[in-house]
Amino acid sequence: MHHADKGDKFDVDLTFDEARPEEFDALMIPGGLMNPDALRSNEDALEFTRHFFREGKPVAAICHGPWVLIDAGVARGRTLTSRPAIKTDVNNAGGNWVDKEIVVDNGLVTSRKPDDIPAFNKKMIEEFCEGRHEAAAAAASGALES
Repeated sequence: MHHADKGDKFDVDLTFDEARPEEFDALMIPGGLMNPDALRSNEDALEFTRHFFREGKPVAAICHGPWVLIDAGVARGRTLTSRPAIKTDVNNAGGNWVDKEIVVDNGLVTSRKPDDIPAFNKKMIEEFCEGRHEAAAAAASGALES
């Protein structure tokens, strides 16, 4: 997408109905406006996302990407950032929104906007290399059961 306009097309390796989350070590949720909006409306994408939180696997989301976290029910109790336009959505979902370039909460990496991408990428790679976060898995189990 180029903002709200359709952009370039790319072949995908796997679709959500083919992909198995247990075969992946980490998840990066894209930003923009349209991509996260489409993902949060897809139950397969939401269940795919929940898997990473249940297992304590690292997750990264930028811009409007936290919409997916909200609709997956995994934002509650988390400190994160996003585009300021969805601050109220994050807070209403029980998240703690902060205005920072990069926020890390127990394996969850979030950033606000394209200008944050260098810091986002660096921290995302660091968290992905750390791997599974046991405390995140324990916290997610309780949050997803409520």
